[in-house]
Amino acid sequence: MQTITKRLVSMTGALFLVAGATAADAAPHRGVIIVPRVGIYRPYLYAPYWGPWHPYAYGYPYAVRPDASIRTKVDPNDTEIYLDGYFAGHAREFDGGRPLHVTPGGHAVTMHLAGYRTVTEELWVEPSKTVTLKANMERLVEGEASTPVPPPAWPEPWTPS
Repeated sequence: MQTITKRLVSMTGALFLVAGATAADAAPHRGVIIVPRVGIYRPYLYAPYWGPWHPYAYGYPYAVRPDASIRTKVDPNDTEIYLDGYFAGHAREFDGGRPLHVTPGGHAVTMHLAGYRTVTEELWVEPSKTVTLKANMERLVEGEASTPVPPPAWPEPWTPS
């Protein structure tokens, strides 16, 4: 190495050390002292890490959402399925194909079809599990009316305090 390059590298290294020491002294001490790491890779000065560092690259953040499912085996297939008062679809949609994806916890599943008795089931669905709901709808006697589907429980409106 030439003398100019050696002097330049040593002066730059000294500058990094002095700047790192003053920055470390100005910061409050909490048990971890950050010391600059300087590596010389010919012909460049390269300072890739400021310790302490992790041995692996940082990962991408992603959301983890626990999921639960409900399948239906309801006769007749045209039965309307309501989840917590909201229309989810017909029973044939959740019979063999895709399940009804819900959040884990308690849910009220209502099965309604004109001319048949309305059935409401209270279910507790565990995370990463699939619950199969089996029901046979009963025909109404002439002159008897089907109970209406319960309305959804609206959350309380947010008011600033």
